[in-house]
Order: sequence, then structure tokens, then C-alpha cells
Amino acid sequence: MKKRIVSVIMAATLAASLTACGGSGTTGSSSSATTEKSEAMESVADVSNSADLTDKANIDNSVERESITIAWKAGTTLEPWGTNNDIPGNYEVYEMLYEVTADGERYGVLADESKGSFAPGCDHEDGTGIYTIYIYDYITDHNGNAVTADDIAFSYNYQFNNQITSGWDDFVEATAIDDTTVQFEFTKEQTNLGWFDNFFARCFIVDEDSFNASSSKLANDMVGTGPYKFVSYSSGSSLVVEKNDDYWQTDESLRHQEQQANVRTITYQFISENAQRENAVATGSVDMVQDMAYDSLTEFVDGGKYSDLVKVQAYSQKFIYYLDANCSDESPMGDENLRLAVYNAVDQDGIITALGGAYSRLYAYANDYYSDYTMVDWASLDNYNTKTSVDADVVQGYLDASNYNGETLTIMVNPEFADTATIIAAQLAAFGINAELLQVDAATGNTTLADPGAWDMYFGLMAGDYNVQAWAHDFSYNNSSSGAETTTHIVDDEWNDLLNLCNTEDGHTAENMQAWWEMAVEHGYTMGVYAGNNYNVVPADCVYVCQGDKLTFLPGACCFSEQ
Repeated sequence: MKKRIVSVIMAATLAASLTACGGSGTTGSSSSATTEKSEAMESVADVSNSADLTDKANIDNSVERESITIAWKAGTTLEPWGTNNDIPGNYEVYEMLYEVTADGERYGVLADESKGSFAPGCDHEDGTGIYTIYIYDYITDHNGNAVTADDIAFSYNYQFNNQITSGWDDFVEATAIDDTTVQFEFTKEQTNLGWFDNFFARCFIVDEDSFNASSSKLANDMVGTGPYKFVSYSSGSSLVVEKNDDYWQTDESLRHQEQQANVRTITYQFISENAQRENAVATGSVDMVQDMAYDSLTEFVDGGKYSDLVKVQAYSQKFIYYLDANCSDESPMGDENLRLAVYNAVDQDGIITALGGAYSRLYAYANDYYSDYTMVDWASLDNYNTKTSVDADVVQGYLDASNYNGETLTIMVNPEFADTATIIAAQLAAFGINAELLQVDAATGNTTLADPGAWDMYFGLMAGDYNVQAWAHDFSYNNSSSGAETTTHIVDDEWNDLLNLCNTEDGHTAENMQAWWEMAVEHGYTMGVYAGNNYNVVPADCVYVCQGDKLTFLPGACCFSEQ
């Protein structure tokens, strides 16, 4: 997955253009929030360390740092079930059958990849829902218990039966065949895109004896198989883990970077408030910060007074922020030429600048957070999503060819993103396209979206495990109430069929993805606008930042130079 090097843009305001848009009643625009945000960030310089911090050429595991204190979001439980709860230390104390790198590469951890013919470490009976996983015969947890196939089955069945899963609807049961062989039964053969990772790389493995021996059932302590082991925990305050010198995987050739332990002791300090995080870095009480707020970066990037203490790594968030068109006959946007006029009039870089530079532009309805991003060179395609500037003649040409007569178009948006929608309305106003905002919460938004007469454009955000799965949320007939059109009221069977093909293991190809997107921009169905960014703060001696599946920050697997 290509990790775009994010340069934080020094902001300039668009106050003059923002005053061009207004509204009344349930519609309206934001106030001066955008201008204030821009002015607040004028002193932010470039985040210039990102390239080096993610360059694998800088991986060097020869230096062991004695300790790291990292500011993490508040933690109130250590339960190891599920992978969406951002519990600190889970990816370093516990392990799974398989795990996935930040680049989307799957690798076996407990699974023995020297066996199996369906996939490394896995066999499958064609035409059935039966899958068999083989594990190493020398796995031990931090209590010294041997981890066998019975423990694999226990972990999966416990997590599933307690409904701490997502996308496991077809799973039936896991059964140990012998000490190193586990059989997984599904109601049908699994052919959907990403199912393997979403199942076999989404369950931390816990020894059943260790689970039962824990008085809190591992809510207040941790016992796993990973390169780090539990030391202490104070709910809402801190977690301490230390290097596991008896780590079961002694074969270095079978260890991936994510399994390294380059720090002797890691303290997760639970600090949610951004000002406290900023002060903790400035005073040296924390060495790292997981996801420092953008507004708090000023003094830590190049040119800031604390820039010599730390480095800042920028990376994309998983969300795709987009502008959808209502393609029904009940909306003026049902006119293809008007849609193309609108999308050609939207200036993505201008939006990002007005918002203070906290976002990165998109070249398609696709985000480099996802591993399938590099399958297509989106930026090289010639369409309204890749334009470097707004061409007034192109916009006017589409407007002249449309049936637009000055109607006021309704942009539906969650109040949280009203600033963006206000800027879009101002950009459209420059071409005589009138627009007003309809601000709705999520629940109301779903109801409004289903009414083709209630809105004309929708600014929102979407995510999935792959870009194509994010597409499917809005654009597959399968996700609409009628099953005969998209949620944005597009009726294009060829486009729908191609999307559903892209969303299968065999059909997820660069050719199909590019063809689907080229159909989307040809007809003006949607536009990717921007992606948000996250920022990790690391000490000055850090030379490589390791992030795992879902870009989880792994402080122990980072690399350091001699202090």
C-alpha cells in the first residue's frame, strides 16, 4: 500500500468565497469556523520526517531501547476479544493465526506456513465451507502453557459466541482435530473479497487455561504468546508491558518486523486530552504519542520550538470523504451534464487549504490507506478527480449542455462537515450554480438519502477493508432497500455487476477496478474529495515507525539509533 508522504499545507483563508453561500430554515452554512481554523494553523510547517520513518531501508533491530512511554487513548479494559477497540498492547502481547502488515501483506504467526496447499498454513475442501489451519507444535504463552489447536478453537468459538465479531455471519464452529490442526466450518464456501484476513487475522489467541485462571477473565491482566508480556495495569491510567525473553518463536527467519521487541519496557500512559499530550511531550514525560491532534502539532514539526525533541509521522486515515450526486429523475442532478459541471467546478486543493491543510486530496473514490490502492495508478487517469486546477471553460461547457435553470441544489451533510459543504457551495456559486446546506444527523441522513426528492448532493465519508468494499456500501444494489438501484438512485446494471465482480477474490483485479472507476467518472456518479490524516509523535532517536494491521502503532517494533 502506498503511504503518501503528507506535507501539511500552510493555510490561507477563503473568507471572500465563503461569504457567497447562505441558507435558511433547516438549511444553512457554517459561520467563521473555517477561517478561524485556517488562521490558527498558519504557522504549521511541513511534516518532513514521514518518508524516512516509513522507509523499510531504515529497519535495524540491533538497538534495544531501555524504555518508551507512549500517550494512548484512555483504556478501561484489556479484554483481548475483537480488533476494533484499540486496546493498548494487544497486538504486542497477543498473537493471531495470521496477521497483516500496514502494506496489506498477510503472514503466518501461529499458523505454520510450511504446510497447506490452499494458502500457506491452510487447506480447503473445494466446494465446501471447510477450512483447515495448521499451527506450530512449540507455541507457549506467558504462563508457560502449551498453546494447541484446542486453544485456537476455544478463542474463535468464544469470540464468535459472544458476538465480538464483524462479517463472520457464515462461521459455524472451530474444532481441534489434533494438537496442531484446527478445522473451521462455514455455512458455505468463502469467496468474498477479504474474507480470509477478516477471519483468520481478526482473533487474538488465548490459552483456555490461562483465561480461566485469570480472576478478571483477562479484563485487568494479559496473558498471550507475543513478544511482550504483562507487568501492571491501572484502569484509566496506565499499562506496562515488558519484553518477553522467553518468546516461543526463536527462529528469527520466521519473525516479521511486527514481532520484534526493540524496547525493554513500554508504558502506555492514558492521556486523551490534546493539551495534556502536547505538554507531556514538551516536558519529556512521554516519548511517543499515538495520533496527536493536528492542532497540537505546531510546536513539534520543523520550525517548532520542540522539533529537536521528536519527529512526526503523518499517515492517511481510513475514511474516504466524498461528494455523491442524487442521480434520480426527481433531482436536477439526474442530468449527467450538470453532474459533470459540478464535479469539474469543485476545487479539492482549495477546500483543503481553506480547512487548514489537515487533509490530503484524493485522485479517485480511493484512499491509500487500503492495500488495493496501488493496483491502479489513479493520479495518472484524466478526469475531474485528477485535475490540477478548475477549468472554467470545461465547467461552462457542461453547464451549457445541461438543463440547469438556476435551481437551488441541496447539499446534505452532517453538521460536523458543514465547513466543507459550505466551501463546495461557494465554489459552485462562482459558476452560477446555487446551493444550500441541509444539515442532518446520521439517523436522519439515512432516511433522507432514501427520499430522492429531498436532496441533490451528499457530502459524507465511507470506509471498508478495501477500497472496493467502501465502493460497495454506496454503489452496490445489494446495499439499497430496493435492490434495484444504488443508495444514490443510480440505475446502471453494467456498473453494478462490475462492482460486485470487483468485490470477489477472483474479480478483484486492477483491470476491473479501473474499468469500474472510469465508468463512474464518465457519468459523473461520484467524486472523492479528501482523506484525513493521523499523526504519530516519536522520539528523535526513532529511525523507523512500525505499524501493523489497521495501521496499529507498534512501539516495540519500531527501530532506534544509539542514544
